[in-house]
Amino acid sequence: MPYSLTDTLLYFFIYSFCGWLMETILCSVQERRFINRGFLNGPLCPIYGCGVTLIMIFLLPVRDGLPNLAIALPVVFIAGAGLASAVEFITSWLMEKLFHARWWDYSHYKYNLGGRICLSISLAWGGLATFFVYIVQPLFESLVGNLYGWNAHLPLVLAVTFTVLFLVDCAFSVRIARSLGNKLEQMEKLGELIKAHLEGLELPAAEDVELKLQAAYDRYAARKQEAAASLRGKLDGLRGLGREDVADRLRHMAEELQAKNRSHAAGQAHAKANAVGFPHHETGRGRPRAERTEGTSAYPEEKINRYRRSIGGKISKMALRIIPQSHFYTAFSSAICRCSNTAVPLNSKSQRL
Repeated sequence: MPYSLTDTLLYFFIYSFCGWLMETILCSVQERRFINRGFLNGPLCPIYGCGVTLIMIFLLPVRDGLPNLAIALPVVFIAGAGLASAVEFITSWLMEKLFHARWWDYSHYKYNLGGRICLSISLAWGGLATFFVYIVQPLFESLVGNLYGWNAHLPLVLAVTFTVLFLVDCAFSVRIARSLGNKLEQMEKLGELIKAHLEGLELPAAEDVELKLQAAYDRYAARKQEAAASLRGKLDGLRGLGREDVADRLRHMAEELQAKNRSHAAGQAHAKANAVGFPHHETGRGRPRAERTEGTSAYPEEKINRYRRSIGGKISKMALRIIPQSHFYTAFSSAICRCSNTAVPLNSKSQRL
């Protein structure tokens, strides 16, 4: 029987809701969490509404015109599978072109066509079409008929209300999907650029990198062994001497270091004085070299003493880190501090010796 536009719209929304409910339940049970399988924000899957509505328009005359079920059932099954698969294929192609994304993919199924449709899903569509035509549709026809019985204008009001809400939902959903599709397209282009850039780079082979790392590690190990051997030799030389000899040697080393530092500092001061000329200055800057060689000093005596104390303290701390529990530390510190005029620093470990 032919349907009016109001009845067709009501069936479209009913089957869209049933399709959304069926897919949401199946996917939520499989994933063990709620999954909204609809493209829209509302509880509708328009592909089910379109597919089943077309099936009803084309196959209800077959049901009513062929009372023999042995003939009518195969016809309804095959025609329903073909119509539903065509709607599914066209919808998938349009959504991919418009939004640059796929909402379903049957590539992992056997006998698929571009991942948009496949044989097993088409057979399922045929079974659902037959079930809807002979069992579900008579129930919905009775429901819509009862709506007319309650109020003659109620189906029209419901159809208009659902249509307006559906169009608003479609507008918002399409806008969001287009934005998402543009972002996905930009990401794909960026990925292609990165891939092309990486392909153009000449990266070293893994074997070359491994060889360079091994060579660097060998050089580091050799230098470490040389430093350890040198330090071990110096310590062995100190252990072989007496306490007074160690003190004399360390005192001599400290004096040499201080003399070297004083000479270096004086040289820097003379160079700075020659670079900046101030004639008749009391420090001697700006005067000829012969006039500044006698009776003048680059640094006052207080600064020299402070520098000597600083050097002595640094050498003492360095010796404490190298041989903190050795009996040489006391003699070493005494010698350094006598040269630098500082008090002997004590360590808690050396005090217990």
